[in-house]
Amino acid sequence: MVPAVKLSMAPAMADVNMAGEWATHVERNISAPSTHGLLASPDEDEDAEHKKLMDRRMHAQATKGNLDDFKKILGSISSEQDLQHSEILCQVSPRKNTCLHIAASFGHHDLAKYIVKECPDLIKNKNSKGDTALHIAARKRNLSFVKIVMDSCPSGSGASQDVEKAEPSLLGIVNKEGNTVLHEALINRCKQEEVVEILIKTDPQVAYYPNKEGKSPLYLAAESHYFHVVEAIGNSEVEERMKNRDRKAKPAVHGAIMGKNKEMLEKILAMKLVHQKDEDGRTPLHCAASIGYLEGVQMLLDQSNLDPYQMDSDGFCPIHVASMRGNVDIVKKLLQVSSDSIELLSKRGQNILHVAAKYGKDNVVNFVLKEERLENFINEKDKGGNTPLHLATMHRHPKVVSSLTWDKRVDVNLVNDRGQTALNIVLPVKHPPTFHQALIWTALKSAGARPAGNSKFPPNRRCKQYSESPKMDKYKDRVNTLLLVSTLVATVTFAAGFTMPGGYNSSDPNVGMAALLMRNMFQMFVICNTTAMYTSILAAIILIWAQLGDLNLMDTALRFALPFLGLALTAMSLGFMAGVYLVVSNLHWLAIVVVIIGIIFLVGLLVPFFLLFLPSKSTNRILRHISYYPFLILVWASKSPEMKRED
Repeated sequence: MVPAVKLSMAPAMADVNMAGEWATHVERNISAPSTHGLLASPDEDEDAEHKKLMDRRMHAQATKGNLDDFKKILGSISSEQDLQHSEILCQVSPRKNTCLHIAASFGHHDLAKYIVKECPDLIKNKNSKGDTALHIAARKRNLSFVKIVMDSCPSGSGASQDVEKAEPSLLGIVNKEGNTVLHEALINRCKQEEVVEILIKTDPQVAYYPNKEGKSPLYLAAESHYFHVVEAIGNSEVEERMKNRDRKAKPAVHGAIMGKNKEMLEKILAMKLVHQKDEDGRTPLHCAASIGYLEGVQMLLDQSNLDPYQMDSDGFCPIHVASMRGNVDIVKKLLQVSSDSIELLSKRGQNILHVAAKYGKDNVVNFVLKEERLENFINEKDKGGNTPLHLATMHRHPKVVSSLTWDKRVDVNLVNDRGQTALNIVLPVKHPPTFHQALIWTALKSAGARPAGNSKFPPNRRCKQYSESPKMDKYKDRVNTLLLVSTLVATVTFAAGFTMPGGYNSSDPNVGMAALLMRNMFQMFVICNTTAMYTSILAAIILIWAQLGDLNLMDTALRFALPFLGLALTAMSLGFMAGVYLVVSNLHWLAIVVVIIGIIFLVGLLVPFFLLFLPSKSTNRILRHISYYPFLILVWASKSPEMKRED
């Protein structure tokens, strides 16, 4: 039987935590009969597999890190199992961690030196995640451990790359994420500068290895502002190596741009790496334009001969990318440097206004509309015959549509190659309109937009738009909810009509009359309560008609019932305020507080209520101005949280 050894598990052991690893293996290891310390099994392959499983005593001592105790256990197991030290050291845990992995996780330097001396090949062993011991040490920001282990390696063990055998160096070994030791050090922000520089000098080529994200150590260093690392890499033969750079690797200059550090960008530019493109064909100017790095764009234009007219693989020039991202300052700068950039078209024949409208960037759209020199772009068509208004409508950007329709120069009735106006595009064919579509439709109608009669999507197809039963169920749910609310309002106001505040007179000549009949607030209470009851009853009757099942009838009923129900709720709120005021009017300050609270909440009730009916689709200029700000509020309210954060 294997003697039990108490394990000391520290929190630092995230990479080689054995608590779960041994759970499914300990039972067999301890209870199975053994011969010379090996598990007895009729299956020789299975026996060989268990032979490789690390003894728990070895794991315990590797965790503690005491070299003398480790040697004693190693000798003891060697005698018990008749194995060489190197064979025992090559044993692994269920997650394929060796003793060297464990030593790396806990930073046991002396133990690591001894293990490497006894079994040099162990340094290349990978665990189940593809990590060598050096990966784990680098992830723990313990690069001094990496240096000590590498110094302990005998010559010829692979400290540098063997070109003839095409074998990667120790530093060039990658894990399942494609990360080398240098990747791990930089990703985990190791600040041991001297050791990082030594790693680069040991094998400079590793600095250009891309991981699965396409990021090389040089890219990571540039992005994270590690000047010492970039300098160390820059002292090597950069140009020759970069000629053979993997096309999937992200250029280091893009990393400097993403980090938005002027000094780092200058250093990368000095290394003559500015003309590199990424796998999408984007130049550094594309990258800077996409993130809105104005200072970077200025530097690239001043200190390099980058062509602002180069297209990426999607057919976009830097000015198109800036428009797509809503970086209006970049657009202005590029137009200032090269005024003919306004004529640049993408592969789809789209100008900067097309692109901004398509991606919903209203700030760029407004800039273009204000620029007189860009006036010719307003109604320009792309290769599909679409104007910016078509694209904004197609991609459901109500704020952009509103900006365009408010400009008198925009022709809202132009047709594209499919014979569609913008209004044809927004009219639903198969599904009920979304809220954004409804807003766009309102903006277009108020601007006088009309559907084209020769559209390839004739109006008679739209009769199918509400045919699906799930849509019918959705409308029924809305009708039932509103019917319940209107019924409750009618019930409450009916009861309030016979329980007047202040009670009734019990003496002649006004027996049975309300005691507070002549008070203004009482009269207001009666009027509001009566209004609320009758309008809620009217809304309920309309909604009952909607239960007949016809979808068009439901839609009409909802349009009429909502205003009545809104009026009922408003009147009920006013009636409540008036009634409470009456019964507390002798305490002046409290009555004033009741009125103030009532007014505040009444405004809060009326704003969303009126937003249901505004903006107006009327072409009347005054009504359009009145509904402009409610329209913007609705656009903002309907945005996703991500879009609101961008704004």
